[in-house]
Amino acid sequence: MKKILILFLLTLSIFIYGQEEKTDATYFKDIVTKVTSLKFSSSSIKDLESIVWEDVKSIFDKNSPEEKVALSFEIDLKESKNKFKGSLTVSGPTKNLDSLIISAKKTVKSLIRISKGYQNK
Repeated sequence: MKKILILFLLTLSIFIYGQEEKTDATYFKDIVTKVTSLKFSSSSIKDLESIVWEDVKSIFDKNSPEEKVALSFEIDLKESKNKFKGSLTVSGPTKNLDSLIISAKKTVKSLIRISKGYQNK
């Protein structure tokens, strides 16, 4: 009986001591997320026409100026007679984001123009 009591107290003290040990949690306060690419995939021309370009610019706000970003645009007209698929990409550093968006607008307009020729009417 004495051995069982000693064994019980020893086990109890180990569990109690194990519960009291403090661990330090590490928190990162300066976590920075960066977006390096954005891809628009669509199955209709209307989706490409309704892109809000101000929102596209705000997505890349947290990037450093030297960070390379890419804007991709894809259309897949499954319902068209020829099943047209097209994609275009514009890329460059974040510091030139305004000119990238201007190029992307021109790219999307040309993709829309090409896609309209393949769309069923």
